[in-house]
Amino acid sequence: MGYHDELIGAWADFNDKKITPLQLKAVSSNFGIYQQKDDAVMMRIRRTGGIITLADLETIAGLLAKYHVPYAHITTRQAIQLHGVAPTDVEPCLADCEAAGLRFRGGGGNTFRNVLVNPNSGLHADTAFDVLPYARALADAFYTFDTAYALPRKIKIAFADRADDRMLCAIQDLGFVAVMKDGKRCFETWLAGGIGNKPRVAFKLFDALPAEECIRVAMAVTDLFHDHGDRACRATARLRFLRAKLGEEGLTNLFKEYYAKADERGYPKCAEADLKPETYPLTTLPEGVPAAEGFENWKAVACEPLADGTFAVRLFVPFGNFTQPMLVRFCDFLRRFGLTRLQLLVSQDFVVPRIHKQCLTALYDALLREFPDFDLTLRSYVGHIPTCIGNTVCKIGAADSPRIGERLARALDAWLPADTPERQALARIVTSEVRISGCPNSCTAHPAAKFGFQCRKLGGQDVLVPFSPAKHEPPTLGEPLATPIAIEDLPHCLLANLGLL
Repeated sequence: MGYHDELIGAWADFNDKKITPLQLKAVSSNFGIYQQKDDAVMMRIRRTGGIITLADLETIAGLLAKYHVPYAHITTRQAIQLHGVAPTDVEPCLADCEAAGLRFRGGGGNTFRNVLVNPNSGLHADTAFDVLPYARALADAFYTFDTAYALPRKIKIAFADRADDRMLCAIQDLGFVAVMKDGKRCFETWLAGGIGNKPRVAFKLFDALPAEECIRVAMAVTDLFHDHGDRACRATARLRFLRAKLGEEGLTNLFKEYYAKADERGYPKCAEADLKPETYPLTTLPEGVPAAEGFENWKAVACEPLADGTFAVRLFVPFGNFTQPMLVRFCDFLRRFGLTRLQLLVSQDFVVPRIHKQCLTALYDALLREFPDFDLTLRSYVGHIPTCIGNTVCKIGAADSPRIGERLARALDAWLPADTPERQALARIVTSEVRISGCPNSCTAHPAAKFGFQCRKLGGQDVLVPFSPAKHEPPTLGEPLATPIAIEDLPHCLLANLGLL
């Protein structure tokens, strides 16, 4: 019986009350399919590097309608979650997704998770080379690498095309940062980091690994972790705990033993034929549209200049959520303006690359006119402070982190009105570097943020543990501060740290 059949069988048995929720989870979690607190189901769709097409979004909109799913959610690991699926609809919804090329295997559980890629790979002025084709080739190779779906705990991998995004890779189990050496593509390679319980920055395994070796290295690390990771204690089962046990030198030597057998074990190289280049078509937005009020502030926050003279534009998605009617409207908007390929961000937003400077005013005007009820342009901070999904949905969350973020956002709106220079100067920090996680799992990567907070229970009350600011060069995680703060004190704490009090 194949892995897909096992999942379908488990859901049939669960719906027939032949197995318990815990027995179901043992199978379904490896596909990122979980029961929510309300007993409805969350289904997590993988998107390597967060790349998602208009056709994908239209498929998802159709699924929301067909199965009466309340909303879709952009995750902090560049995936899409369907929230509120009826248990009896999981099997047909899964079949529809698989038929459309929307993958689930490895969406959760003790598996190889969604591969992250920093925004706008290959389009920056300081890019080494586009890493997205390598990430996609690695994910494709791993999809049928069964070892990666029977691990002691999850393994997380990320790619970055430039040094400025090194932190993304340094907080993973395995990270690849693009570098050029002697005119050849290589990866600075980071090993055994992580941001959950007892977070650690990864250590550098290679200064310049030949780029074609990335899949072989990833498979060697995965086999090593499969064989030597702690299966007795879940709390110490991640790769960074094996590093703590063996030391960096010991883990490196163990890796070398596995890597030396790459040919014997059949690990593939990342062949040129596997590297399908990513293409981002230019938009069909009109030029010469007068700038609407607030355009310059929006441009400063949402638009990043790229190497070819075009801009990448961030579309701020409130709380990272789309209802079916809103997603249909959004897809119609994208189609009319030729925006057919987007990237999901860890901030739970979209980025649209390659928009001409002359078209930015038209895009801004259209977003204001067509979405007055859906704040894609950061008119308010509400819904735009990265948080995890919170304990109203997640069974292990300590607090309702989206509501905590909303409370903070309303305070910031009052202190930083839209037309102030302070707001323009701080908006990027607030929407990217303030992160709130509902538990030690650190779904927002709050230890790697400038202003990170973790929810916890203390004396029966919800409190927040502030973290010291992380540093990006060299990558250094923030540490939990000794004194938790009350949730109502969060706005004052952040405003003080921003120098506004």
